[in-house]
Amino acid sequence: MRKFLLPLAVFAFTVATVVAWPAVAQNESDLSRIGQMNLKELAALVGAVTQSVGRDTLKLQPAAQRSDCAELTRASNSFALGYRLLAEARGSLQGKPAKDIAALQTHIVQSRVITFAARVRAEEWFSRLCASFAMPADKANEPRYAKPVKLQTAEFTQAVIEARQAAEANLTLAVAAGIGKRCPEVISAMQSIQLFVPYLEKLSKDVAKRPEALGPRASRRGLEVARGQLINAGNKLYRELGIGCRAKPPVEAEAPAEGAPAPAQ
Repeated sequence: MRKFLLPLAVFAFTVATVVAWPAVAQNESDLSRIGQMNLKELAALVGAVTQSVGRDTLKLQPAAQRSDCAELTRASNSFALGYRLLAEARGSLQGKPAKDIAALQTHIVQSRVITFAARVRAEEWFSRLCASFAMPADKANEPRYAKPVKLQTAEFTQAVIEARQAAEANLTLAVAAGIGKRCPEVISAMQSIQLFVPYLEKLSKDVAKRPEALGPRASRRGLEVARGQLINAGNKLYRELGIGCRAKPPVEAEAPAEGAPAPAQ
């Protein structure tokens, strides 16, 4: 019974945190619960956060098209909270055996890069459309509708570093899949690369607007090299094993929420 209840508890905590974030987001004791989770629970948490980010990302452009500043505010705050939850999950892995956490660690870092991209898109839309927006009285006192905190330069720097880490992890998975020659691993590695490549390109464009965020450990050149390496690795996997595994051929897909406007000047 306890094994059945734990995933439900994790899911309930995640939903309460990401969807009804006002009380939970400001309560450090609730966030500290993440540090007490086992690997299975952490994986469930990370998966739920990633799915929540994906759903809200799909709502961004429609919200912008109808100038729904309340929804853009909520989504921005939800992305920021998801980003923080993923950081807490990553921190809770410290001290655990490397072989046990490798896959989850990669998932967390990649999810943070994707969540960061969503934060940038939401901030661009909000800055463009909602600079003078006043929240309606019935929502003004809800923390999830508080004015979003702007992204800091250091966060862009960290996003570039994490994107490189995620790219390296994907390359490692691709090499392992090529050696193992097992179709599930081959297809999984190809799909992971397919998902991640567009975000490297997006991030490269985003940090071009923030040159102060770049440095020896966080360079656009590094992102471009990583993107090229992943594309080559995915193509190689497909040529050598993917066809036999009936995998879909690699296609350069677009990241979600394309068409975001340039940031307000």
